Amino acid sequence: MRVVAVIVFLVISTLELGQARIGDTIGELKERYGTASHLHDEEGGLTVVEYNKPPYLMLFKLLDLKTEGVEIQGVTNDAEVEVLLARNVPAGTTFQLTDNPRTPYSSEFSDFKDYTFSNDVKAYSYRLKGAELYGIIIKSPKMQAFAEWTKEQKKKKEITEANEKIDAIESSSLEAVPRPKERDPLAPPPDIFRDRSAVSGGAAMGQDASFARMDTAIGRFQHKLYLAIGSRWNMKVQQIIEKIGADRVVVRFHVNADGSISDIDIVQGNPSSMLGIISADSIKQSMNLIGPFPADLKAENPKGFPWQLAFRIY
Repeated sequence: MRVVAVIVFLVISTLELGQARIGDTIGELKERYGTASHLHDEEGGLTVVEYNKPPYLMLFKLLDLKTEGVEIQGVTNDAEVEVLLARNVPAGTTFQLTDNPRTPYSSEFSDFKDYTFSNDVKAYSYRLKGAELYGIIIKSPKMQAFAEWTKEQKKKKEITEANEKIDAIESSSLEAVPRPKERDPLAPPPDIFRDRSAVSGGAAMGQDASFARMDTAIGRFQHKLYLAIGSRWNMKVQQIIEKIGADRVVVRFHVNADGSISDIDIVQGNPSSMLGIISADSIKQSMNLIGPFPADLKAENPKGFPWQLAFRIY
């Protein structure tokens, strides 16, 4: 059966429906609905003002103290959906309904409709399977951007927590090395090396841990970065070991607080050599895999730190 999109345009006048809720302050909401049933702040500067007005439960979501999102539960039918949508956006706004029965959310909802407004506000109505009443959600462009930002922050937080969890497990099994009085992160560069005479799959990367002071935040992070870079480098070298002669390069780079790596520069050896290319690529491919700095390292090095590694074949 062919699916046909149904387009509906509605224009609501100011005299018919009054002022918009998108853009309202807490004071303006209070004038319309009275004292809120509940008000609370969430992460990222979001404030949620809740009104329990049977048959509706209404949630107004504020950014910078202005309503940028609305959620209403307990809606009876499509007519109520359309009137409530119109009442909660600027008067005179047109909106377009696209009825799509093949929504990707069909496993959860028995009814789901998308609406797009002329001022880039977006909304949808939904009805959960087995439920009789609808819910509607309205988002201004600012709220749409906030929702995307919230997703990104959640993902970054999950990566950070995963790294901290694994760091704790790894560091608990290593003995702390006494901390030196002074330490220059650029001297001497720890070696990542491979012995050409080793059998295939044999020699692993060097384990020169002179830089990895596991009782310091920077030492723990460098140790993790060293292993990440070294594992990639060793795999690449193993594939073409017979084509590389005895060689050594030293690569200097900057490790940023967000876990990225910049300013990669081969300061010793030939940048165009096979070893130079493989070594620089291994550093590039490790960026962002280790996650951002933990809190203690970021406090000590908010702008990151310079570092260098020596790569050699012998």
